[in-house]
Amino acid sequence: MFEHSLAFDRPAYLLLLLLIPALWWLGYRSLAGLGRWRRWFALTLRALVVLLIVFALADVQYQRRSEGLTVVYLLDQSLSVPADQRDAMIEYVRNSIKQHRNDAKGDRFAVIVFGRDAEVEVPPVSADEALHGQVESLLDPEYTDLATAIQRAKAIFPYDAAKRIVLVTDGNQNVGNGYREARTAADAGVSIDVVPVFLEPRGEVAVEKVDIPAGVRRGQPFDMRVVVRNDMKPGDDTPVDGRLLVIRKAGDREEIIAEQDVSVGGGKQVFTIEQQIDQPAFYTYEAKFVADDPMADAMAQNNNASAFTHIRGKGQVLFIENVEKKGEFDHLVERLR
Repeated sequence: MFEHSLAFDRPAYLLLLLLIPALWWLGYRSLAGLGRWRRWFALTLRALVVLLIVFALADVQYQRRSEGLTVVYLLDQSLSVPADQRDAMIEYVRNSIKQHRNDAKGDRFAVIVFGRDAEVEVPPVSADEALHGQVESLLDPEYTDLATAIQRAKAIFPYDAAKRIVLVTDGNQNVGNGYREARTAADAGVSIDVVPVFLEPRGEVAVEKVDIPAGVRRGQPFDMRVVVRNDMKPGDDTPVDGRLLVIRKAGDREEIIAEQDVSVGGGKQVFTIEQQIDQPAFYTYEAKFVADDPMADAMAQNNNASAFTHIRGKGQVLFIENVEKKGEFDHLVERLR
């Protein structure tokens, strides 16, 4: 499992070991009066001292080389990877361990799952039973941070084994700099293998924005516009059918003001809803699209958007007239009323 050896940073000093036979010969003659055993003991001690001094000058180092390998699997659990492929990653890790791990050399494995952050699902172990049938760590799946996952992997590597990272991901990172962190790990002696997750092209529907005036007078009609975008799969012109839901919120009050079946074709489509509010307050409008066929929409997390507006009370006009010409602008006053 381990290989032991000595290494020297300045091996040229080892030539001084040639002095030991000369010192032994000179000492053997000069110490003849000590008796046989005392003379041999003195000569051996002198040779040992010289040997230690030469080794110190040559900067001797004791090395223990391990043949064991620790593999850390980084599993992408973000929403950009379909749920069935995220579940299949555990089975991939299990098969990879059975195929490549060498118990005789002390190989170990670990599993880290990541989204916005990274969590250690399984620490470095050698037992297959440590691998669960599903991911148990709680993550924020709306982001992908490869850099944090690689940093966490470097932190849990044991010191006495070769280091390898197996990165299972679709590569769609939106937080951090995974490339820079991978270069840093490689410079530190960590080998990195990438298992790409290939995604089938699918249509993507998103609620791009809700457009309403920022401020409106009480009782004044206005239009609320919901912009929905459909990025169709190449070669497929089939629109995506679903339901558009619009909710209006004011404080603790919440009500559905529109719910209709819509068909979203390619590109952008604008849905207009007329509104008129008589109660002054701050209002939040939230629009949500729900596809009839979930497989027609690659990511449901971007299917809602919101905006707010302030409904102001009726305006008042202060009219000042000349007391000497009172009534001169009565017609204007009536028109303002």
